[in-house]
Amino acid sequence: MAIGTARFPETGDAAAWEPHDLDRSEVWCHRFTDAELAELPVSLGENHRDELHGMPALPLLASQMAVTARELKSGLGFRILRGLPSEDMTECELARAFWVLSRLLGEPVEQPGGVRIAHVRAEPGSRDRLGFRAAGALPFHADPEDVIGFLCVQPSREGGTRRLASAATVYNILAVEHPDLLEVLTQPFHVALTHSHPDHGHPWTRLPFLSLRDGVFNACAYPVHIRRAQKLAGVPELTERQNRALDVFDTVADGVAVSLELEAGDIEYFNNHVVLHSRTGFAAEGTGRHLLRVWLSIAGFRPLDPNHPARLKERMKGSDKG
Repeated sequence: MAIGTARFPETGDAAAWEPHDLDRSEVWCHRFTDAELAELPVSLGENHRDELHGMPALPLLASQMAVTARELKSGLGFRILRGLPSEDMTECELARAFWVLSRLLGEPVEQPGGVRIAHVRAEPGSRDRLGFRAAGALPFHADPEDVIGFLCVQPSREGGTRRLASAATVYNILAVEHPDLLEVLTQPFHVALTHSHPDHGHPWTRLPFLSLRDGVFNACAYPVHIRRAQKLAGVPELTERQNRALDVFDTVADGVAVSLELEAGDIEYFNNHVVLHSRTGFAAEGTGRHLLRVWLSIAGFRPLDPNHPARLKERMKGSDKG
């Protein structure tokens, strides 16, 4: 299925989809079969958060995760897995199942707070610290690891609408309708880091927001990290054109986004280098919104800029070993 390439040929990427394109394929969504679910109980023991070594084979689930991996890497860039029997599972069992499925896909990466499975829910007093623990709206963005995954423990009863959009499609639209602003977005922006840059020691790096190099599209769509970098020493103030380019990018993404709400027991994975996500605001109290989140690193997934946070972390780990 060649999605997006007829109307916007710039990237020629299968991940350049629009909402109506999702009707042409069902590969992006899978409902667990009874046979697949029957494999899960053997994985819900004490191996949670350990390696898969010694765990019984899970051939049907492993096959589905292989399909998921292909779709993330070279397809639409996202996949939803529906139907974990959440009503019959404890929160701990859901987390264990999520961990096992995610480990079949990639290597979980440490998240803020030193955890590898994060609870995404609003907490009193945390609105200004970590966006995933706040209730405010988030612009279209991506996270810095290869893949992000969410498991829905409890959907929001009001607000908190999640939307997805193709960053490749946004790139293609900007190339046609706003080439001047696309040029701005393909230039480096200062992006805040959680650790000091191994070359210059500052807590920021410089990355193009959007790029197309050697036929490979990448989005470093980190507007929150860009805004955070504005508070750091040595980072120049964003120009008027940069601010406008970021605003137009968000507007265009909103115009080609789709809302794919998760029900309890649903899991969603997407490629952070090609897919954007956003969230509307919701009341911090009483909505019940609760997701689990993983960040995954996948070997050979997509070539990244040497100054990308994931590549910098790899360099820092290598220097620690040396």
